[in-house]
Amino acid sequence: MELLTQRLLLRPFRAEDCHAVAQGLNNINVARNLARVKFPYQVEDARQWFELQKGFDPRSVIRAIAFRAAPDELIGTISYETRDQADAVFGYWLREFCWHIGLMSEAAAALVHYAFTSGEVEALASAYHKDNPHSGHILGRLGFVENRETMSDCLALNIKVPSIQLRLTREAWFAKPLTQANF
Repeated sequence: MELLTQRLLLRPFRAEDCHAVAQGLNNINVARNLARVKFPYQVEDARQWFELQKGFDPRSVIRAIAFRAAPDELIGTISYETRDQADAVFGYWLREFCWHIGLMSEAAAALVHYAFTSGEVEALASAYHKDNPHSGHILGRLGFVENRETMSDCLALNIKVPSIQLRLTREAWFAKPLTQANF
């Protein structure tokens, strides 16, 4: 399954994406915003993650983010992982040179919409580190509602950091007016 937005292609991963994943995540400014990414991050780490995702619940959706004009060049990832718990876990990252131009908002809106229309997801859970308010803004614009503050892992810094846990239900998503700006 591929999703197209105005500027982006969300596509399945390919083995050759491992180098781009390693490049993107071997940046402390990116890795420090994620719970489960170590730093430094090498190609072998990307290969291991690539193999690991093959064992995820088949209802999970993990996609490479690329520009429509350059579909082979991965600039980030976005996913929701379905596990035994009720809520699918929603997450993402984007290479630093692509920050602050609305790309993640565009990708996130497309995948959330897919989750609630085709993915049979009832609710998404997500989180962001408190010192990363841009991610909180993206999630808030999608309609995610904060439900608690906690301490979360930051493997890249090898510490626990304050974070905000959020949730978005299918009902709340469809109650929100959708516009082309969402995609």
